[in-house]
Amino acid sequence: MKKKPAAPKDAPPLVVTPEERYHMINDAAYFRALKHHEETGAPEDEAGSWSEVESEIDGVLQKHHAAG
Repeated sequence: MKKKPAAPKDAPPLVVTPEERYHMINDAAYFRALKHHEETGAPEDEAGSWSEVESEIDGVLQKHHAAG
């Protein structure tokens, strides 16, 4: 397995704007609801999906920020 080249030490940190964060959550929640509907035929709890996806994305962004 090939290793990815390391990012240069002086690379600018990843900055996600509030608008980009919103779109990331929106897209992920949409696809999660679509998958749920295809698998079960039942509508997804939109608020619940949004909350779960928001937590997951915020966790990833926090880990990335802490690692940077």
